Amino acid sequence: WVPLLNPLDLTLIAAMLLIAGWWATLRGRGLVEIAPSRARIALAAWGALWFVLLNGMLLRGLHHWGGAPWDFGAMMASRLVQSAFSIFWTLIALTLMVVATRRAVRGLWMVGAVLMAAVVAKLFLIDLSNVGGIERVVSFLGVGVLMLVVGYFAPVPPKAEKVA
Repeated sequence: WVPLLNPLDLTLIAAMLLIAGWWATLRGRGLVEIAPSRARIALAAWGALWFVLLNGMLLRGLHHWGGAPWDFGAMMASRLVQSAFSIFWTLIALTLMVVATRRAVRGLWMVGAVLMAAVVAKLFLIDLSNVGGIERVVSFLGVGVLMLVVGYFAPVPPKAEKVA
């Protein structure tokens, strides 16, 4: 029996949310000051931690529900895992780009665009090396449709105007 949400995943998510709450409380009470350049680095590290956490959750789910072997080499060679990575990373990029467009945060939009470029490179370098397979077709079609959605719902936010 495998639960829908793994207890490990729930614990990691709770820990990440507790850290975020703790940090917000410290900043709200003025107990910590951080330079803007260091704040960007901390935010990038925070985003990278979430990315790793979500990919770990995906891999555990593919292992338990999709039958992917729990071995790094075999998992990375799995067409199911590679197809899931392509679609999952595109969904993450789409989410980042839509949120960035709604909030007019060009830097966040660029992070989503870089992730989307990595997905396209992965499609051509890794997914095309697997000859045949329904996973490759689903991956290409899924990423293509999601890229169309990005183009419609998440145009590039305008550059911030410089005050002279």
